[in-house]
This record gives sequence, C-alpha cells and structure tokens, in this order.
Amino acid sequence: MKSLKNIFLSSLLFSASALAQVSDPVLMTVNGKEVKRSEFEYAFNKNNANLVDKNQTAEDYLPMYVDFKLKVAEAESLRLDTLSSLKEEFKRDRALMAENYLIDTCYINDEAHKIYAQDSATIGRDGFVEVAHIVFITKQQATAEDIAVAKARIDSAYAMLCGGKTFEEVATFFKIPQQAIIPFEIIRGQAYPEFEKVAYSLADGTFSAPFESPVGYHIVKRISSRPFGSFADYKAAIINMLEQRNIREAARMKRGRDLAQELGSGLSPEEALAREDSLLESKYPEFGHLMREYYEGLLFFEVSNREVWGKVAGDEAGLTKYFKNNRKKYKFETPRLRGVLLQANSPENLDAVKAMIEGQSFENYKSVIEANLPKDSLRTVRVEVGIFAIGDNAWVDKLVFGQGEGGKLRRGFVAVETVGAVIEEPETYRDVKGAVTADYQKFLEEEWVRSLRKKYKVRVYDDVLKTVNNHD
Repeated sequence: MKSLKNIFLSSLLFSASALAQVSDPVLMTVNGKEVKRSEFEYAFNKNNANLVDKNQTAEDYLPMYVDFKLKVAEAESLRLDTLSSLKEEFKRDRALMAENYLIDTCYINDEAHKIYAQDSATIGRDGFVEVAHIVFITKQQATAEDIAVAKARIDSAYAMLCGGKTFEEVATFFKIPQQAIIPFEIIRGQAYPEFEKVAYSLADGTFSAPFESPVGYHIVKRISSRPFGSFADYKAAIINMLEQRNIREAARMKRGRDLAQELGSGLSPEEALAREDSLLESKYPEFGHLMREYYEGLLFFEVSNREVWGKVAGDEAGLTKYFKNNRKKYKFETPRLRGVLLQANSPENLDAVKAMIEGQSFENYKSVIEANLPKDSLRTVRVEVGIFAIGDNAWVDKLVFGQGEGGKLRRGFVAVETVGAVIEEPETYRDVKGAVTADYQKFLEEEWVRSLRKKYKVRVYDDVLKTVNNHD
C-alpha cells in the first residue's frame, strides 16, 4: 500500500505535469512528432521581427512553418541526423552559443567597472586634451651651440605664430614633416610633466610660449578638450580589453566554483559546469528554442541541398525540359546579342581572338578563349561573353543596334568589334539561365513539398493556434 507521503508526492507530480501540458499545449504534430505552442510562437515572432510588414498572422505563417517541419521530418527519415559532420558542427556551435550561460557575466561586468573606476580616478579630473606641437629636439650630448640654435629656432617659430602664421606654415618653413604636427590626445601621466603643465593650462584654440622639456624646446597648441565619459561610453572597449586578457575563462571558473558550492556532492568546478551545460535547454527556454531551431536548420539545409538546391545547377535535361515547357514565360521585350564583345590594342590581336572562336558554338566561346588566351592578355585584349540587351553595353548598343556613341576604350586600345548573332527570342535555357534556374528550383521545391505532404501526416489544433501570442 502506498504511504500518504507517496500519494501526496504522486499527486503533486501529476498536477505539475498536467499544468505544464496546459500552459504549453501541443499546437500540431508532424509525422507524429509534437510541436508545442511555445516552439511555434518562438519561430513566428522571430520571423515577424524580420519582416517590414508586421501584420502577418499566425495563420499566415503556419503553411511555411509546416513545410519547414516536413523537410526536417524527411531529413530524419533519411537519417541525416546521424551524419558525423552534422553532429560535429552542431556540437561545436552549441558550445559557442552556450558559453554565455556558463560564465559569470556579473564577474566580467564588475571587473570592467573596476577598470573604469581606476581610469576615471586618473583621467576624470582633467579629461582628455587634444594638442599639436612644434618641437626642436636637443640630444642628451648636445653642445651649448646646439642648444642655442634650437632655442633661436623655437623663438623664431613663436614669432611667426604670433605674426599670424599657422602651425602648418611654420612647419613648412622649418622643414618639419607635416605628420609631426598632426594633433593627438593626451591624458595626465602620459607626457613629460613640463608638457602636461602647459597643455592643461591653455584654453582651447590657443598656443603656448616656448618652453623646455628633457627632449628639447616646444610650442604647444591646445585644440580641444573633452571630459572623461560614462561607463557606457567605454564599456565595449573595456570588455574587449578584458577578453584579450582571457577574462572569459576566469569568469567561467568563477561560475564553476559557485555552481559546485550550490550543488554540493563534492563536484569540481568543471563537473558542476558540465552538469549545468546538460540542463541549459530545460532551464532556459529561449536557449532551448534556439538550439532546436539551429539543429533543425542544419537538417533543413542538408536535405534541401540534397533534394533540390544541389541538383538544379547540373540538371541540364531538367532545365532544358522546363524551358521548353514554359517558353512563353521567357520572351524578350527587345532583341539581344548573343555573342562576344572584343576590344584590343591592335586589329591583329582582335583578329587572333576571333580566330579562336571561329566555328565554335556560343556555349563554348568562354572556355575556348580562356584556354587559349595568354595569361598577360589583359594588357592587349578585353573579352566580354554574354547575352546583351539594349542598354547593357554602350559598344553593343552602337555596333549592333545602331544606338548611342559607344563607350570608352581602355587606354592604348584601338579596335572594338562584336561577334555573334542577334536573337529575337531565347533559343535555349542558357539564354535566360538565371530566370530559368530560379523558376526550375521553385518548381522542384513545390513538387517536393507536395510529395512530403502526402508522405507525412500533419495535424494542426486550430483551437491552440488561435491562442498564439494570446494567452496568460
């Protein structure tokens, strides 16, 4: 017989289980696999956030989400979830995304505040000062004559500045490189005391009288000043500096020690972190949704590439058939040149390229030219192969369609000519390859989805769908 304690605990567990089911009901099943309302809401809200028009309803989004889930079901049916490459990719990327949950972010923030407080104490009182200066350096072993020359030069520079000359003009006169007078910022403790004393005593926009420091004679111009900013102003830079000092590992171990202390049982910090890592999806719903989305996204891309995307480019027969069956969709509004535009630095070099493609089909032009042109040919010829409509190329407009004055020839080029034929309508899918490829891929996608809808059963609970983003 069950004890009253066991009955009470069983009742609690049952009530908790029932409450969980009610609070997050099943919205649909795909191939028997449940999709909870919270999972759908996460995907729906994230999709809506990326739309310009935010008026999409849950009912509008549902078909696209069902199609996604059907492709995931197909991937699982094909056992793509057992691929070692996919599992390794997920494991690696999950570890990166889980990192923020396994470090003590408060510890990092506290360390950042400490550095800010230290900097604020040294910089905050006087802030930053932007200065430019002219200096005539005197070496340690300088003679009295050398010092006298430097002193005379700084006095002359000061007289010129007082007379209205700019720092740039004075620098030019004394043959001081312009980069030597580029403005720079200083803070207390960065420069010689003599330099700091003068720089901080000036008003913005004024310059000093000549003064001496251990390196020589200076004139300083104070350009501007600014106060030391708030923590928010420097937080990103401080965090970046701390990360270069491996602060995240220190924060990780701090988190591990705290967890080990909370859990007890003699766990080491690493063991405590491993246990926490295993519970992230259940403890943090947002992380759980993100990981499910990422994992199913890997399956989705893998199966879509195998079943549709990877097949289209090499499916010559399929593209040809699709073009023939839908030829009316691809009419030209104006005639096109299907051929090549040649430009060269001499008629002989242009004729040499024409000889290469003589007797070749348009489809082979590019490969034949690439195989036969010398590597340094860019200096002698320019070749453009394609389907040219009016307006695509100024030279084609003039030479083929009799419109405009042509384009500019590259320097040194003297000859320009087109080779090919004018076509009124596309003759093969290659004449409209981009459009046909996109449409054919869409066609295959739709056919594939139709087959998946027949293969896998989908059941949607409309009463739950109506409560999306509309529940307590």
